[in-house]
Amino acid sequence: MTKESAMCGSTTVHSRLLSNVGVLMVGLSVLASSASAQSGGSSAVINGHIQDESGGTLPGVTATLSSPALQVRQIVTVSDADGNYRFGELPVGVYTIKFELAGFTTFIRNELRLPVGFVARVDVIMKIGNLEESVTVTGGSPVIDVMTTTTSVTLNAETLNEIPRGRDLSMVYSMAPGVTLAGTPDVGGSNMANRQNISAGGVALQPKLQIEGMNIVLSDDQNSGVYFNSDTLEEIQIKTAGNDASVGVPGISMVAVIKSGGNDFHGLYSVSDQTPRLQSNNLDDHLRAQGLTAVQPVKTFYDYQADLGGKILQDKLWFYGAYSKQQKNTGITGFVTNAGPDGRYLTGDEPIAYATTGISQWAMKFSYQLTPNNRMNYVWQRGNKFVGEDGAGVLSPLEHTRDYSNPTAINRVEYQSTINSWSLFNVVGGYAGWWSDYSSYRQAEKYGFPLGPSRLDRESGLTTGPNAQNTALRPQDRYMVDAGYSFFPQKFLGGHHQFKAGLSYYHDHEAWYYPTNRSDIGNYVLVSDRVNGVSGTPVQIQIADQPVYPSDMEQEYALYLTDTWRVTDRLTANLGVRWDDQHVYLPAQNHDASPDFPTVWPAGQYPFTDLVKWQRTVPRLGLAWDGRRLGVFKVSAGLYGYVFGAQRGISYNRNALQTATFTWHDLNGDKLYQPGEVNLDLNGADFVSVNGAIGNIMNPDLKQPRYAEYATSYEHGLAPNLAFSASYVYRRSSDNYDIPGPNVARPLSAYNIPITRRDPGPDGVLGNADDGGRVTFYDYAPEYRGVAFVKNVVGNSPLANWFHTVEFTVTKRPTRRWQGTASFW
Repeated sequence: MTKESAMCGSTTVHSRLLSNVGVLMVGLSVLASSASAQSGGSSAVINGHIQDESGGTLPGVTATLSSPALQVRQIVTVSDADGNYRFGELPVGVYTIKFELAGFTTFIRNELRLPVGFVARVDVIMKIGNLEESVTVTGGSPVIDVMTTTTSVTLNAETLNEIPRGRDLSMVYSMAPGVTLAGTPDVGGSNMANRQNISAGGVALQPKLQIEGMNIVLSDDQNSGVYFNSDTLEEIQIKTAGNDASVGVPGISMVAVIKSGGNDFHGLYSVSDQTPRLQSNNLDDHLRAQGLTAVQPVKTFYDYQADLGGKILQDKLWFYGAYSKQQKNTGITGFVTNAGPDGRYLTGDEPIAYATTGISQWAMKFSYQLTPNNRMNYVWQRGNKFVGEDGAGVLSPLEHTRDYSNPTAINRVEYQSTINSWSLFNVVGGYAGWWSDYSSYRQAEKYGFPLGPSRLDRESGLTTGPNAQNTALRPQDRYMVDAGYSFFPQKFLGGHHQFKAGLSYYHDHEAWYYPTNRSDIGNYVLVSDRVNGVSGTPVQIQIADQPVYPSDMEQEYALYLTDTWRVTDRLTANLGVRWDDQHVYLPAQNHDASPDFPTVWPAGQYPFTDLVKWQRTVPRLGLAWDGRRLGVFKVSAGLYGYVFGAQRGISYNRNALQTATFTWHDLNGDKLYQPGEVNLDLNGADFVSVNGAIGNIMNPDLKQPRYAEYATSYEHGLAPNLAFSASYVYRRSSDNYDIPGPNVARPLSAYNIPITRRDPGPDGVLGNADDGGRVTFYDYAPEYRGVAFVKNVVGNSPLANWFHTVEFTVTKRPTRRWQGTASFW
């Protein structure tokens, strides 16, 4: 047992399971497949050149590769006429290579560690002698990839398991040099299950995050809603610049490989917990004077997980399975249970409320070696993020939160065939997605809250009552296929080439479903404000068009060709070209009339609508020059496209959630809405504003944003298993846009009614010493009132953005029981 210290004190127990443990697999009905069949960029490569002591090329050398990571006993290849050899599409693991040729001493290279996606150059000099004699070299795995031109870092299972941090996948990204997450940093799992935008070099861009070849970033998100426990992963590679043509988006590219079974049983279990015993806070008199009585106390925290891998059939059928669960119960600054003894919020006497967050996950992987040259594998994942008090905050007390769950799923199958010594075919297909479920009804039942209309106090920003959208359901689904054919001619067009032709197809579905609320709640929000010195005066009503069940779709096609061209023994060119086709559209759909406000939101039928059809061909170029003792110099350049995303279709879908705001005249003063208190004409005198597709117009000439990236780097091996790198990246984006865009139906000249107010100062209260000066703003003239004068049209910005990033990194491979990465950017 080992004890680790975290924010509130924690205890962690790890135990390796005995290798002779048996396993009973009940109800196994799926086709299993190969652990060594890792797709696309997750596969590693070993290649090199063989010569004799005089420097002469040695063709015909038999090279034999073996590793516990392989389901076949060994892989054999023969050096070509130029003395070159290659082992491709290899899984993460530790390898041994044996080189044999009659008349020469056998050369053996032991303990060659291959990270995910790494191209290891292992050159060999063979000495004249008897075949029975051997020279063995142990350790000293290459630390610099002398062929690829990406800027990347690899995190293995030891690093992922031992570094104290949150266990969900999002917390892994910030371990990569130059990568940060938006918002507060994670401390001991404090950001559990947060979906924070990912930035590389300070720039938040759309990423590509692959779990076993499945891209789990849907639509135009900057993270993923598929929550994954990183303890189930064997290795992760995160690329921050210089991606090849298999990647279409400008953000980081992640390739993650789930642990595999093996011919020996292996497993791990761990249990962690945190208690409030060692917790401190920064609560001082200044904060107490603002009404804070506590910050973010941790009430409970636990994290446990277990996994097991092994064989079903020796060298044929392997399995791996894992289960994990994390949960925390913490306070949130200013989040309270109720209004306290005085019956008023924001006065400081409210009792603290706690919020529960958790993630649970099942994961399985089956590996099947069909024949020595044909392999399959299948990955299955089920997870669930749950938040007991979603939306909690200082202006959203317990009564306004919702119970939230987010089940996730991955179903993925891969087939890989080594056609012959110079060609390989690989295809990955499957499903990735989630279903978000928010409910105020479950919250009210859980805590015994009475149900009534949702309310917003505009003076303070406080929201009370149930959430306006009492039930919200959000499916996000992706069905995808990614296939590639790799071709390795011995010599072609002035050098050695490794070609890969690939195609990708994504079919995405996105929606937000909002059923109608119960009659005692209503499909509206009642808004109050301070009027003539009186707080809580009714002023507006916000009416939603529930029920709505929209559908938004996207199809993406891509074709790409890459060529890793060894121009000379020291110069490698990485060439590529990519063609993308995006089609975002709204299927034909119907909308039921609002049960309470049919004149505001009548029934409708909406035809099939194209939103964007974008096509673009972009190049990629990279050069790597091996200066031997001088180090490796790399440059790369490429263009990337932006994904519009199915979820952006919601902004133009008349069947999606929309809200109309009207002036509310509370005629009887009961602070409850009754029919007749509002003129519900969308072009009438009480109309204030509208939010949603009714006021948005898609621009048919909208262009796809373009991202250009130029990078250069220097890498040098300081010592065996220790490397240093320095890099510079320049990024430029153009044709950017913001949805929904400016309102072209209401010109700036329409805003001609001046309104002057005094700034209440830092305390937000008028009439005391900290009041500021007067501020003048403008309202539009009455003749421009109504939905007829709301036409928001999105357009491309004429301005470009650019970013410069400099980064320094030192990486130590695992040796002598330690490893590490340090970076500054």
